[in-house]
Amino acid sequence: MSDWGATERVSAEVQLADGQSLRGEVYVQMRVAHRAGPETLLELLNRPEPFFALTADDGVTFVSKAQVAIVSSEATSPLDDPARLGAAKRIGLAVTVAGGEEYTGWAAIELPPTRARTLDFLNGPDRFFQIGTDDATRYVHRAHVRLVRPLD
Repeated sequence: MSDWGATERVSAEVQLADGQSLRGEVYVQMRVAHRAGPETLLELLNRPEPFFALTADDGVTFVSKAQVAIVSSEATSPLDDPARLGAAKRIGLAVTVAGGEEYTGWAAIELPPTRARTLDFLNGPDRFFQIGTDDATRYVHRAHVRLVRPLD
């Protein structure tokens, strides 16, 4: 039997741009076409679909990605391929979102040598970027960022 369409639940906290917080489980695909392993939350958030499903005790909510400021989950490695992790540059960031909250952590960036500045990373094409700490991983919506300070 095929596992096409099968999903895996990931516990997450979603902070909306207006400050409302939602807790529940987000569904990621068990497989992706471009590499081995399940889809990551970052890949889900950067997919072109404008909504994702969040299941909580009170049922399912379809969340608009445009209204999401931050998604937090358990700490994960930003890159699951050891060869890629060795090529990535780790940068410390203090990110302030539109509501005034500041999140500090680090990001692993993989950029061409001629475009490997922190500013190049922040100006990337994806809707969300990832910062991590030892305790949590946060997925930050670029449209809701007020300012970023490099910590390195």
